[in-house]
Amino acid sequence: MSGRPKKERTETELHDFRLESSKMSHAKSRRIAWQKGHASPPRTSSKPPPTMDELREAYGRRDASCEAMIRLGSMLEDIEAAYCVGYKFESYGVDETHDDYFIDYDAPWQTGIRGFLKSAPDLLAKYKTLMRYKKLSADFREAVELYDPNPASLVFDDVDEAWLVPVRNRAQELLEGCGRSFNALAERITKSLNER
Repeated sequence: MSGRPKKERTETELHDFRLESSKMSHAKSRRIAWQKGHASPPRTSSKPPPTMDELREAYGRRDASCEAMIRLGSMLEDIEAAYCVGYKFESYGVDETHDDYFIDYDAPWQTGIRGFLKSAPDLLAKYKTLMRYKKLSADFREAVELYDPNPASLVFDDVDEAWLVPVRNRAQELLEGCGRSFNALAERITKSLNER
């Protein structure tokens, strides 16, 4: 009875294999520890995530005004709130006393913005640019003191709420004189945050 010939590994190859295996197990344990510490989504939003077409349309008109830039970033924050960042952790289920997990890296429902954009390669190619707008929106919300679950786009929506008046006034001060410059708006927001 003959089987597949066994590959003889040198001592160096075995050492490298053990080292790589150890690195992977440490990486998995760090991800599991991160997940346990961040069980809930990093933020919440009162708006549902946009469709791909709405996101493409917002990306296409992002240079029209500072408001359009913040609306695009707000959409990305809504996606982040809905889809969360992380991995899907499945329990082995062997013993209830042990916390043994394996990580399902292909879970499409919990891979953050990048996972959401997998079905839109044209937007995924612009991932870093989109993240700049998301950061701009997050900083804008902090500068105008608009907190979860309210998205940044709420400042520009036709919502008549008394508590929104001071928020809109702060937003108007930030946006005044920025024109259509991303850098001017980002500098203004950073300056506002640093002055606190």
